[in-house]
Amino acid sequence: MTFGRQSIEQRQAQRAAQKAANLGALMNVRSSRVGVYAGTTAAPAPKDNPLRSEPYRRLVAAMPCCICGVEGVGQAAHPNTGKGMAMKTDDRLAFSLCGPRVGEVGCHSKFDQGGLFTKEERRAFEVFAGRMTRLLLTKQGLWPQGLPTLEEV
Repeated sequence: MTFGRQSIEQRQAQRAAQKAANLGALMNVRSSRVGVYAGTTAAPAPKDNPLRSEPYRRLVAAMPCCICGVEGVGQAAHPNTGKGMAMKTDDRLAFSLCGPRVGEVGCHSKFDQGGLFTKEERRAFEVFAGRMTRLLLTKQGLWPQGLPTLEEV
C-alpha cells in the first residue's frame, strides 16, 4: 500500500474474490430452484409445453412484415410477453416481422429489443398481430392440416 491506498493488484484480487463469491451465491440459488423475493419464497413456475409447428412458422414467415409491410424477408416472430429468456411461446401466437437486410436491421430485431413500442403497446400489438395472422391463414385456407386451432379466449 502506498499512502493508505490499495495497489492495482490488490484491487484486482479483491474484485476477483467478490466475483467468485457472487458466482457461488448465484449457483446456490439456481441449484435450489427456489427464489426468494421480498422475504417470501416462491417455487418455480410450472413450464407449459408450447406447440411447435414448422409448417406454420414457414407460412407466417412468408407473409409481409406486420409493421412495415416489406415482403420476402419475413421471420416468424413470437410474442415476448409471458416467456423467459431462451423460451418461445406457442408457434400459433407468432406473426411476421422482417429480418435484417442490407442497410436495415429489420423490425424483428427492433421489436425484440424494445425499440418500436412501449411495453403496453408491444403487448397489445402482439395479441393483435397474432390474431390477424391466424385469421388470414384460416380465411385463405392455408392453416396447416392436422394443426389444432388456437382457441381464442
